[in-house]
Amino acid sequence: MPVLDQTNKQAVQAYQTFVNTSPFGQITQNIAWQAVKENWEGLYVYVEEAGRIIAAASILIGQGPEGSRFAYCTKGPVMDMQDISLFNQLVTECKKALPEDVYLLKFDPEIKYDEELIQSLTDAGYVILSRNIEALGMHGTIQPRLNMVIHFDKCETRPTSLHDLVPSKIKNKLKKAVKDGVEVTYGNGVEELEAFYTSYETMSKRHGISYRPKVYFEQMQKAFPGTEQMRIYLAKKDGELLSTGVAFKAGDKIWYMYAGSMDTLLYNAPYAVQEAMVQWAIDANCARYDMGGIEAESTEDGLYTFKRNFVREGAVEYLGEIDVVLDQKLYDKVYQEKYNQ
Repeated sequence: MPVLDQTNKQAVQAYQTFVNTSPFGQITQNIAWQAVKENWEGLYVYVEEAGRIIAAASILIGQGPEGSRFAYCTKGPVMDMQDISLFNQLVTECKKALPEDVYLLKFDPEIKYDEELIQSLTDAGYVILSRNIEALGMHGTIQPRLNMVIHFDKCETRPTSLHDLVPSKIKNKLKKAVKDGVEVTYGNGVEELEAFYTSYETMSKRHGISYRPKVYFEQMQKAFPGTEQMRIYLAKKDGELLSTGVAFKAGDKIWYMYAGSMDTLLYNAPYAVQEAMVQWAIDANCARYDMGGIEAESTEDGLYTFKRNFVREGAVEYLGEIDVVLDQKLYDKVYQEKYNQ
């Protein structure tokens, strides 16, 4: 059966193993992610070959416009997107499994921009949101299309630390943090979460940006206990909290998802946090360390300016969103309003 029976422990384990070990896996495709998004309903669809899962879509279903519902396969599906035939199979199974009131199923696989693939997907009847909406910037799509990623698998020799990857100026910042007594630890307990949220809230207020409530991170921590997949990194000097970071391990990468810093002299603590998280990725033999999205490759973008210190090859441009339209009339209305603002 292509829809996961969540009461079948063996089937759930097989699904989780596939998602967690596939090079196309994402933490947001893990079944546990639904517990983070508690107001969304989870649906898990897969395709098998010879009794083995070869493609999977972890879908969250939430409220849509005009009494409809919206289905989102965040950073999925988990499969090789060059195989359009397999993707079509998976979409067919998804359509069968989705409730009738879902007007749109959206995918946004983490794959590089590819004009030939976009044409193939368009020819297959899918709507692609990519460079055609780049004028809307970083938030034109749900996930940023430009990400800063360190690719260890592209290095001539595998690095042993962040020092092998950055220029002298950044090495000096890393060394200075150590010299100044900055210490970085990690965990995933109550103490770490309290410290992270304090710094996250402080930083958000300092920059005048919105931020998530603490309960969101509490749910995240419950969904991913221990430090195998989720870690909270804390940088302190003489016991004083300076900077923090939250990172996840899934598929072939470590994903740096959230950060925080205090309103004080930081002693290069954010650099020390990055060094520790990159080391996790190196030690775990990951292919990538993903620092997340940016608005543009411009020094006017503070996110780019900071992340460029560590990612020397520049940003990766992802494909964008693949829309499976289930109610054309409502879709046209919603997206006409969105993109004509």
